[in-house]
Amino acid sequence: MAVMARLLDPADFGLVAIANVALRFYSYFSQMGIAPALIQKKTLTDGDVRAALSISLGVSSLFFLLAVLTSEFIGSFFDMKSLALVMQVLALNFIVSGLSAISLSLMRRNSKFKALAIIEIISYVLGYGVVGIGFAYSGAGVWSLVAAFLSQMIVTAILSYSVVRFPIKFKHAKEDRKHLINYGGSYSIVGFFEFLFCNIDALIIGKIMGATTTGYYSRALLLANLPVQHPANILTKALFPIMSSVSNELDKQSISVQLSVLLVGSYAFAVSVGVYLASSDIVRVLLGDKWLESIPILNILTFSVGPVFVHHIISVTLNSMGELKIKMLIQIPTFVLLAILIILAAQTEDVLNIALAVVVVEWVRVCIFSWVIIRMLKIPVKNIIKIILSIVVVIMTTGGLIYAVQHLVSKDLSVTIILSVKIIFGTIGLGLGLFVSRYIVYQLPAVIYLADRMPVFAKIMRF
Repeated sequence: MAVMARLLDPADFGLVAIANVALRFYSYFSQMGIAPALIQKKTLTDGDVRAALSISLGVSSLFFLLAVLTSEFIGSFFDMKSLALVMQVLALNFIVSGLSAISLSLMRRNSKFKALAIIEIISYVLGYGVVGIGFAYSGAGVWSLVAAFLSQMIVTAILSYSVVRFPIKFKHAKEDRKHLINYGGSYSIVGFFEFLFCNIDALIIGKIMGATTTGYYSRALLLANLPVQHPANILTKALFPIMSSVSNELDKQSISVQLSVLLVGSYAFAVSVGVYLASSDIVRVLLGDKWLESIPILNILTFSVGPVFVHHIISVTLNSMGELKIKMLIQIPTFVLLAILIILAAQTEDVLNIALAVVVVEWVRVCIFSWVIIRMLKIPVKNIIKIILSIVVVIMTTGGLIYAVQHLVSKDLSVTIILSVKIIFGTIGLGLGLFVSRYIVYQLPAVIYLADRMPVFAKIMRF
Protein backbone atom coordinates (compact mmCIF):
# COMPACT_ATOMS: atom_id res chain seq x y z
CA MET A 1 0.00 0.00 0.00
CA ALA A 2 2.77 2.41 0.91
CA VAL A 3 4.64 1.79 -2.34
CA MET A 4 1.60 1.95 -4.63
CA ALA A 5 0.31 5.08 -2.90
CA ARG A 6 3.49 6.84 -4.02
CA LEU A 7 3.39 5.46 -7.57
CA LEU A 8 -0.31 6.16 -8.23
CA ASP A 9 -2.63 9.12 -7.88
CA PRO A 10 -5.59 9.36 -5.46
CA ALA A 11 -7.92 9.38 -8.49
CA ASP A 12 -6.66 5.90 -9.48
CA PHE A 13 -7.63 4.47 -6.09
CA GLY A 14 -10.92 6.35 -6.20
CA LEU A 15 -11.83 4.97 -9.64
CA VAL A 16 -11.19 1.37 -8.56
CA ALA A 17 -13.03 1.95 -5.27
CA ILE A 18 -16.13 3.14 -7.15
CA ALA A 19 -15.87 0.23 -9.64
CA ASN A 20 -15.62 -2.29 -6.80
CA VAL A 21 -18.59 -0.77 -4.99
CA ALA A 22 -20.67 -0.89 -8.18
CA LEU A 23 -19.69 -4.52 -8.82
CA ARG A 24 -20.50 -5.53 -5.24
CA PHE A 25 -24.11 -4.65 -5.99
CA TYR A 26 -24.06 -7.80 -8.11
CA SER A 27 -21.57 -9.90 -6.15
CA TYR A 28 -23.87 -10.44 -3.16
CA PHE A 29 -26.32 -12.18 -5.46
CA SER A 30 -23.81 -13.69 -7.89
CA GLN A 31 -22.76 -16.21 -5.20
CA MET A 32 -26.29 -16.72 -3.80
CA GLY A 33 -24.78 -17.24 -0.34
CA ILE A 34 -23.43 -20.62 -1.47
CA ALA A 35 -20.26 -20.37 0.65
CA PRO A 36 -21.97 -19.89 4.05
CA ALA A 37 -24.64 -22.43 3.08
CA LEU A 38 -21.97 -25.08 2.47
CA ILE A 39 -20.31 -24.28 5.78
CA GLN A 40 -23.55 -24.18 7.76
CA LYS A 41 -25.08 -27.46 6.45
CA LYS A 42 -24.75 -30.20 9.06
CA THR A 43 -24.10 -33.08 6.66
CA LEU A 44 -22.59 -32.58 3.23
CA THR A 45 -22.85 -34.98 0.27
CA ASP A 46 -21.26 -35.08 -3.17
CA GLY A 47 -24.59 -33.97 -4.56
CA ASP A 48 -24.47 -30.85 -2.39
CA VAL A 49 -21.04 -29.96 -3.75
CA ARG A 50 -22.15 -30.49 -7.35
CA ALA A 51 -25.26 -28.39 -6.71
CA ALA A 52 -23.14 -25.66 -5.15
CA LEU A 53 -20.78 -25.64 -8.12
CA SER A 54 -23.66 -25.51 -10.59
CA ILE A 55 -25.39 -22.63 -8.81
CA SER A 56 -22.18 -20.74 -8.12
CA LEU A 57 -20.82 -20.86 -11.68
CA GLY A 58 -24.21 -20.43 -13.33
CA VAL A 59 -25.30 -17.38 -11.34
CA SER A 60 -21.84 -15.76 -11.31
CA SER A 61 -21.64 -16.08 -15.13
CA LEU A 62 -25.05 -14.42 -15.41
CA PHE A 63 -23.99 -11.50 -13.23
CA PHE A 64 -20.73 -11.17 -15.14
CA LEU A 65 -22.76 -10.53 -18.29
CA LEU A 66 -25.08 -8.18 -16.39
CA ALA A 67 -22.12 -6.18 -15.04
CA VAL A 68 -20.61 -5.86 -18.52
CA LEU A 69 -23.92 -4.75 -20.05
CA THR A 70 -24.60 -2.11 -17.38
CA SER A 71 -21.04 -0.78 -17.08
CA GLU A 72 -21.57 1.99 -19.67
CA PHE A 73 -24.64 3.25 -17.82
CA ILE A 74 -22.79 3.25 -14.48
CA GLY A 75 -19.84 5.05 -16.05
CA SER A 76 -22.22 7.72 -17.37
CA PHE A 77 -23.94 8.00 -13.99
CA PHE A 78 -20.66 8.81 -12.25
CA ASP A 79 -19.45 10.83 -15.26
CA MET A 80 -16.16 8.90 -15.40
CA LYS A 81 -14.98 7.85 -18.85
CA SER A 82 -12.66 5.03 -17.73
CA LEU A 83 -15.07 3.50 -15.21
CA ALA A 84 -16.97 1.29 -17.69
CA LEU A 85 -13.87 -0.48 -19.02
CA VAL A 86 -12.42 -0.92 -15.52
CA MET A 87 -15.72 -2.51 -14.42
CA GLN A 88 -15.80 -4.84 -17.42
CA VAL A 89 -12.33 -6.19 -16.69
CA LEU A 90 -12.88 -6.47 -12.94
CA ALA A 91 -16.16 -8.31 -13.60
CA LEU A 92 -14.09 -11.32 -14.72
CA ASN A 93 -13.65 -11.97 -11.01
CA PHE A 94 -17.29 -13.16 -10.84
CA ILE A 95 -16.40 -16.26 -12.86
CA VAL A 96 -13.12 -16.84 -10.98
CA SER A 97 -14.89 -16.52 -7.62
CA GLY A 98 -17.69 -18.80 -8.80
CA LEU A 99 -15.16 -21.63 -8.93
CA SER A 100 -12.94 -20.76 -5.97
CA ALA A 101 -15.88 -20.26 -3.60
CA ILE A 102 -16.44 -24.02 -3.39
CA SER A 103 -12.87 -24.92 -2.41
CA LEU A 104 -12.59 -22.02 0.03
CA SER A 105 -15.90 -22.95 1.68
CA LEU A 106 -14.87 -26.58 2.07
CA MET A 107 -11.57 -25.47 3.61
CA ARG A 108 -13.38 -23.28 6.15
CA ARG A 109 -15.86 -26.06 6.88
CA ASN A 110 -12.96 -28.43 7.63
CA SER A 111 -11.12 -25.79 9.72
CA LYS A 112 -8.13 -25.63 7.36
CA PHE A 113 -7.30 -22.15 8.61
CA LYS A 114 -3.55 -22.55 8.27
CA ALA A 115 -3.88 -23.40 4.57
CA LEU A 116 -6.30 -20.50 4.11
CA ALA A 117 -3.83 -18.10 5.72
CA ILE A 118 -0.96 -19.34 3.54
CA ILE A 119 -3.08 -18.98 0.39
CA GLU A 120 -4.14 -15.48 1.40
CA ILE A 121 -0.54 -14.38 1.99
CA ILE A 122 0.84 -15.92 -1.22
CA SER A 123 -1.96 -14.56 -3.40
CA TYR A 124 -1.64 -11.06 -1.91
CA VAL A 125 2.15 -10.97 -2.28
CA LEU A 126 1.99 -12.16 -5.90
CA GLY A 127 -1.04 -10.04 -6.78
CA TYR A 128 -0.14 -6.72 -5.22
CA GLY A 129 3.51 -7.13 -4.28
CA VAL A 130 4.64 -8.43 -7.70
CA VAL A 131 2.01 -7.72 -10.36
CA GLY A 132 0.54 -4.55 -8.83
CA ILE A 133 3.80 -2.80 -7.98
CA GLY A 134 5.35 -3.98 -11.26
CA PHE A 135 2.51 -2.49 -13.32
CA ALA A 136 2.49 0.71 -11.25
CA TYR A 137 6.24 1.17 -11.63
CA SER A 138 5.89 0.78 -15.40
CA GLY A 139 3.31 3.59 -15.47
CA ALA A 140 0.13 1.53 -15.91
CA GLY A 141 -1.82 3.81 -13.57
CA VAL A 142 -5.25 2.53 -12.55
CA TRP A 143 -4.69 -0.73 -14.46
CA SER A 144 -2.00 -1.74 -11.97
CA LEU A 145 -4.74 -1.96 -9.30
CA VAL A 146 -7.00 -3.91 -11.66
CA ALA A 147 -4.20 -6.34 -12.57
CA ALA A 148 -3.23 -6.75 -8.91
CA PHE A 149 -6.78 -7.58 -7.84
CA LEU A 150 -7.43 -10.09 -10.65
CA SER A 151 -4.04 -11.73 -10.16
CA GLN A 152 -4.74 -12.17 -6.45
CA MET A 153 -8.13 -13.77 -7.17
CA ILE A 154 -6.75 -16.12 -9.85
CA VAL A 155 -3.89 -17.28 -7.63
CA THR A 156 -6.36 -17.83 -4.78
CA ALA A 157 -8.57 -19.97 -7.03
CA ILE A 158 -5.66 -22.10 -8.24
CA LEU A 159 -4.13 -22.65 -4.79
CA SER A 160 -7.47 -23.35 -3.06
CA TYR A 161 -8.41 -25.98 -5.63
CA SER A 162 -4.97 -27.60 -5.27
CA VAL A 163 -5.63 -27.98 -1.52
CA VAL A 164 -9.27 -29.12 -1.70
CA ARG A 165 -10.09 -30.81 -4.99
CA PHE A 166 -13.57 -31.87 -5.97
CA PRO A 167 -14.98 -33.35 -9.21
CA ILE A 168 -16.01 -30.71 -11.75
CA LYS A 169 -19.45 -32.25 -12.22
CA PHE A 170 -22.82 -30.56 -12.36
CA LYS A 171 -25.40 -33.38 -12.19
CA HIS A 172 -27.41 -33.25 -8.95
CA ALA A 173 -30.91 -33.73 -7.55
CA LYS A 174 -33.42 -31.02 -6.77
CA GLU A 175 -33.12 -31.72 -3.03
CA ASP A 176 -29.37 -31.10 -3.20
CA ARG A 177 -29.84 -27.45 -4.09
CA LYS A 178 -32.92 -26.77 -1.94
CA HIS A 179 -31.02 -25.96 1.26
CA LEU A 180 -28.34 -24.03 -0.60
CA ILE A 181 -30.89 -21.78 -2.27
CA ASN A 182 -33.09 -21.29 0.81
CA TYR A 183 -30.34 -20.47 3.29
CA GLY A 184 -28.01 -18.86 0.75
CA GLY A 185 -30.76 -16.65 -0.66
CA SER A 186 -31.68 -15.28 2.75
CA TYR A 187 -28.00 -14.78 3.58
CA SER A 188 -27.48 -12.87 0.31
CA ILE A 189 -30.37 -10.51 0.96
CA VAL A 190 -29.14 -9.68 4.46
CA GLY A 191 -25.60 -9.31 3.17
CA PHE A 192 -26.78 -6.99 0.43
CA PHE A 193 -28.26 -4.56 2.94
CA GLU A 194 -25.07 -4.74 4.99
CA PHE A 195 -23.16 -3.95 1.80
CA LEU A 196 -25.39 -0.94 1.12
CA PHE A 197 -24.81 0.26 4.68
CA CYS A 198 -21.04 0.00 4.31
CA ASN A 199 -20.73 1.48 0.81
CA ILE A 200 -23.38 4.16 0.31
CA ASP A 201 -20.88 6.76 1.53
CA ALA A 202 -18.37 5.88 -1.22
CA LEU A 203 -21.12 5.88 -3.87
CA ILE A 204 -22.36 9.33 -2.96
CA ILE A 205 -18.85 10.76 -2.60
CA GLY A 206 -17.96 9.32 -6.01
CA LYS A 207 -21.07 10.75 -7.63
CA ILE A 208 -20.88 14.25 -6.13
CA MET A 209 -17.19 14.83 -5.44
CA GLY A 210 -15.37 12.70 -8.01
CA ALA A 211 -12.65 10.05 -8.07
CA THR A 212 -9.92 12.05 -6.30
CA THR A 213 -11.98 12.75 -3.18
CA THR A 214 -13.18 9.13 -3.22
CA GLY A 215 -9.52 8.07 -3.29
CA TYR A 216 -8.75 10.15 -0.20
CA TYR A 217 -11.82 8.75 1.57
CA SER A 218 -11.16 5.10 0.64
CA ARG A 219 -7.54 5.23 1.87
CA ALA A 220 -8.61 6.92 5.12
CA LEU A 221 -11.24 4.23 5.69
CA LEU A 222 -8.67 1.51 5.01
CA LEU A 223 -6.13 3.03 7.42
CA ALA A 224 -8.79 3.31 10.12
CA ASN A 225 -9.96 -0.31 9.90
CA LEU A 226 -7.01 -2.37 8.68
CA PRO A 227 -5.02 -2.46 11.97
CA VAL A 228 -8.04 -4.05 13.67
CA GLN A 229 -9.53 -6.17 10.90
CA HIS A 230 -7.12 -9.10 10.78
CA PRO A 231 -6.29 -9.39 14.51
CA ALA A 232 -10.04 -9.28 15.26
CA ASN A 233 -10.67 -12.11 12.81
CA ILE A 234 -7.87 -14.15 14.35
CA LEU A 235 -9.28 -13.69 17.86
CA THR A 236 -12.79 -14.73 16.86
CA LYS A 237 -11.53 -17.78 14.95
CA ALA A 238 -9.37 -18.85 17.88
CA LEU A 239 -12.26 -18.57 20.34
CA PHE A 240 -14.74 -20.52 18.21
CA PRO A 241 -13.43 -24.10 18.76
CA ILE A 242 -13.19 -23.44 22.50
CA MET A 243 -16.74 -22.12 22.71
CA SER A 244 -18.10 -25.01 20.65
CA SER A 245 -17.36 -27.37 23.54
CA VAL A 246 -20.08 -25.78 25.68
CA SER A 247 -23.06 -28.11 25.81
CA ASN A 248 -25.79 -25.49 26.28
CA GLU A 249 -26.30 -23.47 23.08
CA LEU A 250 -27.49 -20.32 24.85
CA ASP A 251 -24.58 -20.39 27.28
CA LYS A 252 -22.16 -20.96 24.42
CA GLN A 253 -23.38 -17.93 22.50
CA SER A 254 -23.44 -15.76 25.65
CA ILE A 255 -19.89 -16.70 26.66
CA SER A 256 -18.63 -16.27 23.10
CA VAL A 257 -20.17 -12.80 22.68
CA GLN A 258 -18.91 -11.53 26.04
CA LEU A 259 -15.36 -12.76 25.47
CA SER A 260 -15.24 -11.52 21.89
CA VAL A 261 -16.56 -8.07 22.77
CA LEU A 262 -14.15 -7.83 25.70
CA LEU A 263 -11.06 -8.83 23.69
CA VAL A 264 -11.87 -7.41 20.26
CA GLY A 265 -13.55 -4.32 21.72
CA SER A 266 -10.57 -3.51 23.95
CA TYR A 267 -8.16 -3.86 21.05
CA ALA A 268 -10.36 -2.04 18.49
CA PHE A 269 -11.05 0.99 20.68
CA ALA A 270 -7.41 1.21 21.83
CA VAL A 271 -6.06 1.08 18.29
CA SER A 272 -8.63 3.59 17.03
CA VAL A 273 -7.50 6.06 19.71
CA GLY A 274 -3.90 5.47 18.70
CA VAL A 275 -4.65 6.00 15.01
CA TYR A 276 -6.52 9.22 15.84
CA LEU A 277 -3.60 10.64 17.82
CA ALA A 278 -1.01 9.59 15.23
CA SER A 279 -3.09 10.13 12.07
CA SER A 280 -0.82 12.78 10.56
CA ASP A 281 2.30 10.66 11.08
CA ILE A 282 0.59 7.52 9.74
CA VAL A 283 -0.50 9.20 6.51
CA ARG A 284 2.90 10.86 5.95
CA VAL A 285 4.84 7.63 6.54
CA LEU A 286 2.57 5.13 4.77
CA LEU A 287 1.04 7.15 1.94
CA GLY A 288 3.22 10.22 1.46
CA ASP A 289 2.65 13.97 1.34
CA LYS A 290 0.23 13.93 -1.62
CA TRP A 291 -2.33 12.19 0.63
CA LEU A 292 -2.42 14.83 3.37
CA GLU A 293 -6.05 15.68 2.57
CA SER A 294 -7.05 12.27 3.92
CA ILE A 295 -5.84 13.15 7.45
CA PRO A 296 -9.00 14.97 8.68
CA ILE A 297 -11.14 12.22 7.12
CA LEU A 298 -9.13 9.59 8.98
CA ASN A 299 -9.51 11.51 12.25
CA ILE A 300 -13.30 11.32 12.02
CA LEU A 301 -13.52 7.72 10.77
CA THR A 302 -11.45 6.40 13.70
CA PHE A 303 -14.52 7.00 15.90
CA SER A 304 -16.41 4.36 13.90
CA VAL A 305 -13.82 1.56 14.27
CA GLY A 306 -14.90 0.29 17.70
CA PRO A 307 -18.63 0.18 16.86
CA VAL A 308 -17.93 -1.50 13.49
CA PHE A 309 -16.08 -4.46 15.02
CA VAL A 310 -18.36 -4.89 18.03
CA HIS A 311 -21.26 -4.97 15.58
CA HIS A 312 -19.36 -7.55 13.52
CA ILE A 313 -19.12 -9.86 16.55
CA ILE A 314 -22.84 -9.58 17.27
CA SER A 315 -23.69 -10.03 13.58
CA VAL A 316 -21.65 -13.25 13.35
CA THR A 317 -23.40 -14.52 16.49
CA LEU A 318 -26.83 -13.86 14.99
CA ASN A 319 -25.74 -15.65 11.79
CA SER A 320 -24.70 -18.74 13.76
CA MET A 321 -28.06 -18.68 15.55
CA GLY A 322 -29.90 -18.46 12.24
CA GLU A 323 -31.50 -15.15 13.26
CA LEU A 324 -31.26 -13.54 9.82
CA LYS A 325 -34.72 -11.99 10.06
CA ILE A 326 -33.75 -9.98 13.15
CA LYS A 327 -30.67 -8.68 11.34
CA MET A 328 -32.82 -7.60 8.42
CA LEU A 329 -35.27 -5.77 10.69
CA ILE A 330 -32.38 -3.75 12.14
CA GLN A 331 -30.35 -3.23 8.98
CA ILE A 332 -33.13 -1.74 6.86
CA PRO A 333 -34.11 1.18 9.15
CA THR A 334 -30.50 1.96 10.05
CA PHE A 335 -29.62 1.96 6.35
CA VAL A 336 -32.48 4.39 5.68
CA LEU A 337 -31.20 6.62 8.49
CA LEU A 338 -27.67 6.49 7.07
CA ALA A 339 -28.90 7.29 3.56
CA ILE A 340 -30.85 10.32 4.80
CA LEU A 341 -27.94 11.69 6.84
CA ILE A 342 -25.42 11.15 4.03
CA ILE A 343 -27.67 12.80 1.44
CA LEU A 344 -28.12 15.79 3.77
CA ALA A 345 -24.37 15.92 4.44
CA ALA A 346 -23.61 15.66 0.72
CA GLN A 347 -25.51 18.90 0.10
CA THR A 348 -22.64 20.71 1.84
CA GLU A 349 -20.15 19.08 -0.57
CA ASP A 350 -17.87 18.48 2.41
CA VAL A 351 -16.58 14.90 2.71
CA LEU A 352 -15.98 15.42 6.44
CA ASN A 353 -19.72 15.80 7.04
CA ILE A 354 -20.34 12.49 5.25
CA ALA A 355 -17.71 10.80 7.41
CA LEU A 356 -19.39 12.24 10.51
CA ALA A 357 -22.77 10.86 9.37
CA VAL A 358 -21.21 7.40 9.02
CA VAL A 359 -19.81 7.58 12.57
CA VAL A 360 -23.15 8.64 14.07
CA VAL A 361 -25.11 5.82 12.42
CA GLU A 362 -22.46 3.20 13.27
CA TRP A 363 -22.95 4.07 16.94
CA VAL A 364 -26.74 3.94 16.58
CA ARG A 365 -26.52 0.54 14.87
CA VAL A 366 -24.17 -1.04 17.42
CA CYS A 367 -26.36 0.19 20.30
CA ILE A 368 -29.46 -1.43 18.76
CA PHE A 369 -27.66 -4.69 17.99
CA SER A 370 -26.16 -4.77 21.50
CA TRP A 371 -29.56 -4.26 23.11
CA VAL A 372 -31.02 -7.09 21.00
CA ILE A 373 -28.26 -9.61 21.74
CA ILE A 374 -28.27 -8.78 25.47
CA ARG A 375 -32.00 -9.52 25.64
CA MET A 376 -31.78 -12.65 23.49
CA LEU A 377 -28.91 -14.20 25.46
CA LYS A 378 -30.04 -12.79 28.83
CA ILE A 379 -26.62 -11.33 29.59
CA PRO A 380 -26.59 -9.74 33.10
CA VAL A 381 -26.28 -5.96 33.20
CA LYS A 382 -23.39 -6.17 35.69
CA ASN A 383 -21.39 -8.16 33.13
CA ILE A 384 -21.99 -5.49 30.49
CA ILE A 385 -20.88 -2.74 32.88
CA LYS A 386 -17.66 -4.61 33.70
CA ILE A 387 -16.87 -5.11 30.02
CA ILE A 388 -17.47 -1.42 29.26
CA LEU A 389 -15.33 -0.30 32.22
CA SER A 390 -12.54 -2.61 31.10
CA ILE A 391 -12.59 -1.16 27.59
CA VAL A 392 -12.59 2.40 28.98
CA VAL A 393 -9.50 1.62 31.07
CA VAL A 394 -7.66 0.29 28.01
CA ILE A 395 -8.63 3.38 25.99
CA MET A 396 -7.35 5.72 28.72
CA THR A 397 -3.99 4.00 29.23
CA THR A 398 -3.31 3.62 25.50
CA GLY A 399 -4.40 7.13 24.57
CA GLY A 400 -2.75 8.65 27.63
CA LEU A 401 0.71 7.32 26.84
CA ILE A 402 0.50 8.25 23.15
CA TYR A 403 -0.75 11.74 24.06
CA ALA A 404 2.15 12.18 26.48
CA VAL A 405 4.69 11.06 23.89
CA GLN A 406 3.14 13.42 21.36
CA HIS A 407 3.98 16.39 23.56
CA LEU A 408 7.34 15.17 24.86
CA VAL A 409 9.07 13.87 21.73
CA SER A 410 11.10 16.45 19.85
CA LYS A 411 9.46 17.70 16.66
CA ASP A 412 12.94 17.82 15.06
CA LEU A 413 13.02 14.01 14.78
CA SER A 414 11.96 12.36 11.54
CA VAL A 415 8.26 11.52 11.22
CA THR A 416 9.13 7.80 10.94
CA ILE A 417 10.94 7.83 14.29
CA ILE A 418 8.11 9.79 15.94
CA LEU A 419 5.52 7.31 14.65
CA SER A 420 7.64 4.36 15.81
CA VAL A 421 7.89 5.85 19.31
CA LYS A 422 4.12 6.37 19.41
CA ILE A 423 3.51 2.77 18.34
CA ILE A 424 5.87 1.46 21.04
CA PHE A 425 4.27 3.50 23.81
CA GLY A 426 0.79 2.78 22.47
CA THR A 427 1.56 -0.93 22.73
CA ILE A 428 2.82 -0.44 26.29
CA GLY A 429 -0.37 1.47 27.10
CA LEU A 430 -2.50 -1.32 25.66
CA GLY A 431 -0.66 -3.90 27.75
CA LEU A 432 -0.95 -1.75 30.87
CA GLY A 433 -4.67 -1.28 30.27
CA LEU A 434 -5.22 -5.02 29.87
CA PHE A 435 -3.21 -5.63 33.06
CA VAL A 436 -5.36 -3.22 35.06
CA SER A 437 -8.66 -4.27 33.52
CA ARG A 438 -8.19 -7.90 34.54
CA TYR A 439 -9.10 -6.86 38.09
CA ILE A 440 -12.42 -5.61 36.73
CA VAL A 441 -13.39 -8.68 34.67
CA TYR A 442 -11.73 -11.58 36.51
CA GLN A 443 -15.05 -12.67 38.05
CA LEU A 444 -16.93 -12.76 34.74
CA PRO A 445 -18.22 -16.33 34.10
CA ALA A 446 -16.97 -16.06 30.50
CA VAL A 447 -13.44 -15.19 31.66
CA ILE A 448 -13.47 -18.00 34.25
CA TYR A 449 -14.66 -20.47 31.59
CA LEU A 450 -11.85 -19.50 29.21
CA ALA A 451 -9.26 -19.64 31.98
CA ASP A 452 -10.34 -23.19 32.83
CA ARG A 453 -9.60 -24.28 29.26
CA MET A 454 -6.55 -22.17 28.45
CA PRO A 455 -3.68 -22.47 30.98
CA VAL A 456 -1.84 -19.53 29.41
CA PHE A 457 -4.88 -17.28 29.82
CA ALA A 458 -5.36 -18.49 33.38
CA LYS A 459 -1.73 -17.64 34.15
CA ILE A 460 -2.20 -14.12 32.76
CA MET A 461 -5.35 -13.64 34.83
CA ARG A 462 -3.65 -15.34 37.82
CA PHE A 463 -6.45 -17.83 38.47
